[in-house]
Amino acid sequence: MDPDQGLVERCQNPDSDEFEAAFEALYHRYRDRVYSMAYRITGTSADAMDVVQETFSLLFRKIAAFRAESLFSTWLFRIVVNCAIDSRRQARSGLRRRTASLSQLTGAEQPTDEVTTRPEDAAELGELGDHVHGSIQKLSPKLRAVLVLRHLEHQNYDELCATLGLSMGTVKSRMARAHVALQRELAGTLEPFGYQADTDGNYSSGSDHGQEGVA
Repeated sequence: MDPDQGLVERCQNPDSDEFEAAFEALYHRYRDRVYSMAYRITGTSADAMDVVQETFSLLFRKIAAFRAESLFSTWLFRIVVNCAIDSRRQARSGLRRRTASLSQLTGAEQPTDEVTTRPEDAAELGELGDHVHGSIQKLSPKLRAVLVLRHLEHQNYDELCATLGLSMGTVKSRMARAHVALQRELAGTLEPFGYQADTDGNYSSGSDHGQEGVA
């Protein structure tokens, strides 16, 4: 069962008295994840907000055509990815030129677990996150999208295929290319954060950060 089925069905009849309340409920349920995904792909808060607006505008117009051949969330995330990739293409073509500092990212991106962390450790981890984020932004939108969905949205490969509308072989190939590209961008840059590269160029923590290997 799709947990969104009831809301979606009420949104598919625009003449229904329940339409506005149901659509608003879907918006509040997914807006933070849509923003987070859009931000990770576009790289700026301003562009991510534009993607959120475009995504829900498209959803408003197209939800009546949703045929439940996949989960609603899968269909929605495909719209987000396509809008974010289009946003990056427009930015590169000079149609849109905006910048935003990473400090503009909302607090929703921060961990909510109440774990006591030393200020110096928190600062170092924040710098590492910003560094990796900056490296991801240097990849093509398609490679960036597959990394975001896999490692930040924690989608498995079946979900990736559904979200991106690609075959399993294409998804695995694109994931491999994304890892190689990110590894290339990070090469020789993580040692200051306590990571060491092995002979294959893979990084692992040489300190007590408690982080898994990178790339």
